[in-house]
Amino acid sequence: MSMATPAPDPNAGTLLADRIRRARERARRVLRAEAAWPVLQWPLALLGGYALTGLFRIPQSLPDTLHAFLLAGTGGGAIALMARGLSRLPPIPLSRIDRRIETRSGLRHQPLATLEDHPSDGRENGLWQIHLDRIRAGIGPLRSGWPRPVWSRARLCGWAAFSACFALGLVLAGPAAPSRLEAAFLPGVDDIDVPMPHIEAWIDMPDYAPGAPVFLADRGTPSPLPQGAKLSVHVTGARSAPHFLGNDTGTIAARQLDPGSWTFTAPLEQSGLLSVRSRGRTIGEWRFEIVPDRPPEVAWTAPPHREENGDDTVLPWKTAQAHGVSRLEAIVTPVSKPDRPALVLDIPLKGAPLKAEGSFSADLTESLWAGETVSIRLRATSHSGKTASSDAKTLRLPERVFHDPVARALIGVRRRFGLGLETPARTADEMRTLAQAVSERDKGVMLALFYMAAQLDDPLADHDPGAVLGLSWATALFLDEAQDSGRETAQANLEIRAAQKAVQAQIDHMRSLGAKGHGEAEQEELAHRMKTLHDALNRRMQALMLRSMQLGTIIPDTGGATGDGSDPVSRLMRRLQSDAANGRGSDALKRLDELGKMARRMRMATPQDLARIAQQMQARARAQAQRATLHDLVHRETVLLDHVQSRLGARSRAAQENERNETGQDVASMSTAELLRRLGMTPPPDMAKEETPPAPAPLAPESPEDVGPNHAQRRDDHASQRALQMVARFLNEDIKSLTGKSMAGLGKADTDMRAARHALAQADDPPAEAAIRRVLKDLAETGKEMSEAQKGEKHGGGPIAMLPVMGSPGHAHGGKGKGQSSEGENEDDESEGSGAHHEDRDPLGRKLGKGHSGADTDGTVPDADSREKARAIERELRRRDADRTRPQTELDYLDRLLKSY
Repeated sequence: MSMATPAPDPNAGTLLADRIRRARERARRVLRAEAAWPVLQWPLALLGGYALTGLFRIPQSLPDTLHAFLLAGTGGGAIALMARGLSRLPPIPLSRIDRRIETRSGLRHQPLATLEDHPSDGRENGLWQIHLDRIRAGIGPLRSGWPRPVWSRARLCGWAAFSACFALGLVLAGPAAPSRLEAAFLPGVDDIDVPMPHIEAWIDMPDYAPGAPVFLADRGTPSPLPQGAKLSVHVTGARSAPHFLGNDTGTIAARQLDPGSWTFTAPLEQSGLLSVRSRGRTIGEWRFEIVPDRPPEVAWTAPPHREENGDDTVLPWKTAQAHGVSRLEAIVTPVSKPDRPALVLDIPLKGAPLKAEGSFSADLTESLWAGETVSIRLRATSHSGKTASSDAKTLRLPERVFHDPVARALIGVRRRFGLGLETPARTADEMRTLAQAVSERDKGVMLALFYMAAQLDDPLADHDPGAVLGLSWATALFLDEAQDSGRETAQANLEIRAAQKAVQAQIDHMRSLGAKGHGEAEQEELAHRMKTLHDALNRRMQALMLRSMQLGTIIPDTGGATGDGSDPVSRLMRRLQSDAANGRGSDALKRLDELGKMARRMRMATPQDLARIAQQMQARARAQAQRATLHDLVHRETVLLDHVQSRLGARSRAAQENERNETGQDVASMSTAELLRRLGMTPPPDMAKEETPPAPAPLAPESPEDVGPNHAQRRDDHASQRALQMVARFLNEDIKSLTGKSMAGLGKADTDMRAARHALAQADDPPAEAAIRRVLKDLAETGKEMSEAQKGEKHGGGPIAMLPVMGSPGHAHGGKGKGQSSEGENEDDESEGSGAHHEDRDPLGRKLGKGHSGADTDGTVPDADSREKARAIERELRRRDADRTRPQTELDYLDRLLKSY
């Protein structure tokens, strides 16, 4: 039984046709590559020749323009030769493609050609189909192979010679070969053989954060910089303009200085990496960390409130900014009418502080919103111009109560006119009506009312509401004070307020002029207005003194005015004028605020205030006397200590002399280590071995010739110590009667003084010296206790600031006498106005614990023998230093010691 022939797969022919088609495409590409190789040799040779010249730095040595033209010509020529040659290649016939596939695939009898054949009679019978099926089945993988260029002998020799030259160029170029090839094919790029351009870079700090310029190395990470710092880069030796990469620096200002130099400036606004590149190379790279310029912080430390027992509005504030706060303001807006223009109050700052906290008080009773609820917020402006505001706080502003009926009516008219509740014509009519109600004695008030009415009616007038509001307020105050305190007091207060307004206006005018406001004419005008204010304050003081004499009130002894300008008001005015003249507007406003507080106290002062000041002055004089007594105790105890130490010093020198005589050792025979130990210095470890320091020599007995004088001196010292002990007891009782507190330091001093007396009676100086030292320590502790106990006004402390223009230096009335000052003093001035001693001073006023200022607290002056001994040791050190045969370490140490002489 025969097996049936399997039916052919209908998809087999389609799959084979796809394989043959893909194989023919590959073979066509291979054959075209082989045919194109002879054509591509000339373009490749042209590019290779250019690369070879690049290895020898020929193209990049040309100017950039010629370099670009040469590169374009070489590249264009290569492209033209390639395009011309490829366009002339003939098409590849199918038969050649099939022969390539059959040859590379190992197919015999040209099966691909058989598949393309047909029977000669044109009829494809079953036998032909079986033949084709067998051929298809016998076709395996179809390959086209890799291109095999044909090399002629001449071309092979030529390419071998070119390869040898190119290899020689690579060897000669060495590590610079890649850079040279890059520079050859990229005009405007230098290779590493070209010297690097020189770069200088620095950073200038912005105006709001002044500081020294920061110079930069070629690469690195500078310290954090404030936002807005200006980067300046100066490049020399570059053939073309450098450019920046990396961090966004904003607008870069570039300027060419000469054919090889450029300068650039750019603001630094954000952190990041910034690179400066010149002709393909990085010549500078930095990573900047920029600290943002943030708005200042401003907040309330406590809610705004009305001053206790006063009409001032107190605004507690705090503010901070990394680079300083230049301005602080309080914005006051009425709650019922928020659309009204806000009242802006300048809060004086000392310079431009990084962090500040304080409390500002202002008299807002003159405001149109006095008596109403207002919203207050703080606004701070940094040195760079950034602003920030605090939370709004509400407060009912204090309102002045007027007792004079005309003054009350005038304030009502002023308020309605200022708030726009009635027209200027209606206000003028009411002013005239009030003028008719004024007494004939007050002709000045009458003229002021008629003048304001005329200003409101006159169509040619400026109609400045501020002038009318200010004059009406001053008129109302005059009427009210004249009824309460008399016409003389009201007139003096009016002059003071007018002078204050004039000084304020001049300072504002000078600030508005900027640098021009520091001229001589402006300063003279400010000095004239301040003199007017000072004279007005003096007249007010004289009137107050006269009134006190009429009432029989006890008047404190002012000591007489010296007229030398040493009172606190004069000093404050001089500082105010200096601040205004030097453009320190904020400081000038702060001085003016202090001056205004002084003037207000002057206006409100009464004869009863003089009596209270007299009592305070008596307490202060008593406290000063107690401090003077304490200083005298310290001084006399120091004298006793000097006596004891002089006796001990003589006996110690005699003992040392005896020791030298016994051992035969003097300065010249001592070792260097021993000499340094005698000087109180520790010798270096390599100079001498560690030795146990010799024990101090025992004190020599007193010589017969010294026994008599020393005995008499000890007897006097014993009596002095007994008297000082009694003075200390009386002082403690006096302090207790003034302050109600007993001084523990004086109690301990009494015990130590008793021990010193006992030692002196026994002719034992060492315990006497130790006891007196303890006494001085106890007295220093007493000084601190007195400072705390005498802080209150009733205890002799606290500034006498009620009438700051009274008196002269040496009297406790506001002039800066001994141990006191006034509120008008500068914050930097040293004062003891509160009766407090400085914590860094001893009872004699000497500084303690800083550098060498704390040395010699016993007040002992080296005697002649000690100085002679020091000179002898110096001479010996110099003699040994001159001996260069000594070890080098010892010589170096001696040189360092001698530098202090």
